[in-house]
This record gives sequence, C-alpha cells and structure tokens, in this order.
Amino acid sequence: MEDRRETPLIRLPCLEERLRLPHVYAKCEMGNPTGTHKDRIAGGLVLAAIRDGAAGVTAGSCGNLGVALSRASRARGLPCTVFVPIRYHHTRSEEMTGLGAVVIAQGDNYEAAVRASRSFARKRRLFDANPVGRGGRIAILAYGAIVDELMAQCPVPLGSIWLPVGNGTCAAGVHARLRHHGVEVRIGVVGSAGNTALTASLASGRLVELDAARLLETEVNEPLVNWSSFHAREAMDAVLGTGGHFCDATDEQLVLASDGMFRHAGLRVSPAGAAGLVGLRAFASQLDRASAHVVVLTG
Repeated sequence: MEDRRETPLIRLPCLEERLRLPHVYAKCEMGNPTGTHKDRIAGGLVLAAIRDGAAGVTAGSCGNLGVALSRASRARGLPCTVFVPIRYHHTRSEEMTGLGAVVIAQGDNYEAAVRASRSFARKRRLFDANPVGRGGRIAILAYGAIVDELMAQCPVPLGSIWLPVGNGTCAAGVHARLRHHGVEVRIGVVGSAGNTALTASLASGRLVELDAARLLETEVNEPLVNWSSFHAREAMDAVLGTGGHFCDATDEQLVLASDGMFRHAGLRVSPAGAAGLVGLRAFASQLDRASAHVVVLTG
C-alpha cells in the first residue's frame, strides 16, 4: 500500500545569504502523497487497526491527518470516520469524502473533535488513531523517519531542525530518533502567538493548558492552535534537552514565511507549514555556521 517516498531536501541559498549561515535547507513534506507530513503516520495507524481486527479507524482532525488517514484507509479497504471542528475553515472535508471517508463536523475546536472521535471509537470498537495512547506512540515512531532521511540527504552534519508545533508529536518523534542515532542536534519549534499550549508551556517552564474560549483560530493558524498539546511533555524535552529554541509567530509572520518560500525558492507551502522558518530567522545568530540548519515545511 505504502507508495510514500522520502521527501526532497532543498538548499536555500537566498536564506543562507540573509542569515549568514552557509548551510540552510528545506525538508519538503509537501512531497508526500496528500501534501503533508501526516502521510508518514497514516499508513502505520491503518496497519495497526487491521492487525487488531478493528472494524474501522477514526480520528479528530483539523484537516491534514484526516485526508492522510482517509487515503491510507481506502488503500486497505478499511472504513474511516473523521471528526472535524465545526468552525474551522480548511478541514479538507471534500477530499476526505472523495476518498471514501465519513466526515462528521462536531465540536468548536480540535480537542472537541478528538474527544468525539475517541468516544465514537469506544462505542463502535474502531481503532483510535488520535495522537494519544497507542496512536500517539505509533505517530512518534513514524515521524522519526524524517531524521533518517535528513542524515542520509544532508551533505554536512545537522546543527538544528525547525518545526511547526501543535500537539508536539512530530517534535517528539524527531527527538526520539536523534537520540536513537546518538547525534546532538538542536530542535526549534514555532507555534501560533497565544494559541499553542506547547510553546506556552515552554515559556512557563512547566506544563500549562490555555483557556479554550480565548483561543483565536484563523484561516492561517488553525493547524497550530490547541489549548492542550497532547505531547507537550515529550516536545518540551525535545527542545530543552537539545539546547533548542522556541517562539510563537503571528499570522502576519506565517504568511510572510509562506510567501518568502514561494518567492525565493519556488516552494508552495501553507503559512502554518512554514512556521519553522520564523524560528530559524529569529535565532540564526545563535547557530553554528559549520552545521546544516533545516526547516521542515510540513505541508
């Protein structure tokens, strides 16, 4: 079933000159089948469901995981149900239904969609593909492949990896794989200003949850918004344990990062998917010039 290939690593000379760093690259997760890094985890989640003899698979999603899971489920002939937040703008629901999934709009935010999906899984004996429990462990393991590819692709040793964050699952997976290889690489993460529990936790020095009623979801920041990051603890370890960095980005900064990727490198990436670039720019002066610095463009 799995026709996913390793995603391209592209050098960014335009940024090298501006940031005064000689080795800057973009890891282009847009090259995955449904256009985001979520394809890396969908196949493993579906295979786990099949091994369990589950009648189907379900997850809550703001869009990208839902499409990736729908595609992987169709390839294996497994029913898929995706719960999406009612008020989100870019849930990719039409793509999911086109791939044969059932899409249910429920809850005002991402966490509410996940709760609805988890309840549905228990009642229907479906595989819970949400990024918690077993589903989360599968996702963390699968995201480690990003590191394997980077180590093979990058012509100089890695110095830092920059990621957008919501739940922190991808950051946790990258960190786990770096430790497996025994290499020291800084991990930088970027959330949405005032809307990401993980970066709020890093700023506070402890795990915190945000007031869901005060979050501001927009068409730009939706993939980064949550009041409770499911893998906040592991992602905090990833940043703090590697001497990495974190920051938040405004919608304007996210849009500028996306526009810059297209204007200077011809890469089409969503504003949220380009969030790592905001962090790289902010901390460039603190990075080692002899190493490679990679922005993971997640979709």
